[in-house]
Amino acid sequence: MQSTVTGILCLFFCVHTKLVEALKCYHCNNLDNPACGMYFKPYQFTAQPCSSHSHNSKCVLQREPPKGRGHWEGIIRSCYEMGTLLTNETNGCHHTKIAGFTTTLCFCDTDYCNRSSVTWSETTAITLAISLLFVLSWNFINHH
Repeated sequence: MQSTVTGILCLFFCVHTKLVEALKCYHCNNLDNPACGMYFKPYQFTAQPCSSHSHNSKCVLQREPPKGRGHWEGIIRSCYEMGTLLTNETNGCHHTKIAGFTTTLCFCDTDYCNRSSVTWSETTAITLAISLLFVLSWNFINHH
């Protein structure tokens, strides 16, 4: 059983090890281009590397609530330098006040991850799914 846990941990860390290169995020807003909105069309944009030399960046998707424009909701996708705002900067979506209005900031730290409003990285989801299948298979084999 200990070798199973060691194998799962090794797989998790191997998949999550990043090469030292700049994080790539989409940079756009739906005021300038509607294709950047909630129904994002990534084929119309090229992700750009974050310019942070400290590798202290995340991708961010900011959703601004409708204000006086009918049902229009503002969407901004960009790089985010950690520590810029006094807010929860952990991966996931968080409500915060900026310039007097409440907005939702969704942070993530893998390439192209700000393409949708879901911030689970694909790598994390795949690793968890494989780990779960491995554990279930192991238990099934050992009990039959």
